[in-house]
Amino acid sequence: MLRALLASLAIVLASATVPAKAPKPKPVSYRSDGASPNSSLMSYDAEAEQQLLMLANQARARAGLPPLQRDEGLTQAARQHAFALASQPQLSHQFSGEPSLALRLAAGTTLHLSRAGENVALGTTVERVHEDLMLSPRHRDNLLNPGYNVAGFGVIRSRDRLYVTQDFGEGAVTYSSQKSDEMVAASVNRMRVSAGLAQLQRVEDRATQTAACSLAEANTLNIPLPREITSRYVLRYTTMQPEAVPESASKIIEVRSIQKFSEGTCYSRTITYPNGVYWVVLTFF
Repeated sequence: MLRALLASLAIVLASATVPAKAPKPKPVSYRSDGASPNSSLMSYDAEAEQQLLMLANQARARAGLPPLQRDEGLTQAARQHAFALASQPQLSHQFSGEPSLALRLAAGTTLHLSRAGENVALGTTVERVHEDLMLSPRHRDNLLNPGYNVAGFGVIRSRDRLYVTQDFGEGAVTYSSQKSDEMVAASVNRMRVSAGLAQLQRVEDRATQTAACSLAEANTLNIPLPREITSRYVLRYTTMQPEAVPESASKIIEVRSIQKFSEGTCYSRTITYPNGVYWVVLTFF
């Protein structure tokens, strides 16, 4: 019986792990609509997808981990890539003409994904595929990653073969501008208190908010800020977690002579951050 063939990938923000070298793939006709393959020899196997998710969650339960929640956007992304695997036929995380994993996931899910991973496999039965994934350290790491909380599995049945894609993500709710502003402001004053200094007065400033969204629109931190911003110190950065101001900001936040500050945050999906990031501007005076 055919042992499952495997390949895995994990990404954090814009970085990626490059899979082992494989024969050069042919260009793939990528399905962006999530529809079933137009072939009498290939079909989606929803039952196999459910079985693989069940087996994954059973393994996570034995490891003391919470279950993965099925996400419809990740499921469609996994199905589309499984179709690409069966069409080649070959295992790869990205074929010629196909978007990267980050872009594929961002196109389907509304979740804010801070990291993601992918397993691809070829086998004859669900049980054999799962067994071989669990025996492979890299694939097991994806399945049992405590940070992942959502997943989408896609399975294409082609003759007697199962082409499998498992997409994983660490998904979180996207905060409103008001909420993310409050989280940034609270973090600033926590840093002040930790340094033994008085809290700063928070001042609302529309120009600071406008500046944050201008950075997001330009997809860069390196653009001139509005002339209305005349504060002594300005910080600008991107973050996946608005509640955590970068430690490097402490040099300004802990300046004793400053008394007030204003913050602006803008959540956006860009080419650089396809799964979304918070653009933040902090001004101090």
